[in-house]
Amino acid sequence: MKVAVFCSASDRVSPMFLSEAENLGELLAEDGHQIIYGGTNTGCMGALARGVLRKNGRLIGIVPVMDFMLDVVQENLSERHEVPTLSSRKEVMLKLADAFVVYPGGLGTLDEALEVMALKSLGLLEKPVIFYNFLNYWDATLQALDLMVENRMIYHRLDELVQVLDKPEALRENLKHAL
Repeated sequence: MKVAVFCSASDRVSPMFLSEAENLGELLAEDGHQIIYGGTNTGCMGALARGVLRKNGRLIGIVPVMDFMLDVVQENLSERHEVPTLSSRKEVMLKLADAFVVYPGGLGTLDEALEVMALKSLGLLEKPVIFYNFLNYWDATLQALDLMVENRMIYHRLDELVQVLDKPEALRENLKHAL
């Protein structure tokens, strides 16, 4: 299965997030999943890539050809898809992936997660979306989304749009039965 992982490229995150991203990359590669991600060698993206490559997994980078990417593109990608913008990166990830994992991240990660959720709520996306709630990172975001559901701003119950998992073993099991 091709699994898109949305995560941060920031090098300023806590080492706990970097370590867990690397672990996640290893586990997904061990299970034979191909990993689609933003293509950088920095932050959680870079840690994820190191984990995948350590286990000789397939790493597919969707790389925007933009100035901020000049010195941070991951070497040793199994596939490299160059795109002109961040929006086009999302489009390619949406097209290629069989499932989506939302790892702790920042605005870009949240943007990607909200787009797949919006498409799913409109019936335009049938693929699994999993929030990996490592260290309860997504709790406040999920509470805000639940408030939107309560106020009928979002039509579907949250559990109809996403699954929330906080252990890597649960994420692995879920992906085994996702398709």
